[in-house]
Amino acid sequence: MSQYRIAVATADGHKVDQHFGSASRFDIYRIEDDVSAKEKTISFGNQDGCSGDHRGAEARLELVENCQYVIAARIGSRIQRYFETQRKKYFEMPGSDTDYVIEKIVEYRKRSK
Repeated sequence: MSQYRIAVATADGHKVDQHFGSASRFDIYRIEDDVSAKEKTISFGNQDGCSGDHRGAEARLELVENCQYVIAARIGSRIQRYFETQRKKYFEMPGSDTDYVIEKIVEYRKRSK
């Protein structure tokens, strides 16, 4: 049984439209046996990760700790390097439909087996 999680930075649950470090909301999807389901939505009260202030980004890193994939409109270079050390896959997909993104990752995983 194959199981993994995907974190998507999205303001409305439909489009990838948030920068990782200042995202106001993440939807977490659980994929099990190639079937996806939204596991939870986590909202942040403010967007404090911009302008070199990485406290907001740190909280978001904790949030995606158990996710194998992270999707955002933009991901700063510092966070990208961190993801690489954690062997976490990340994608910048601004404006993409969240359902489309999840579907493509599931397809990618199927081909990679």
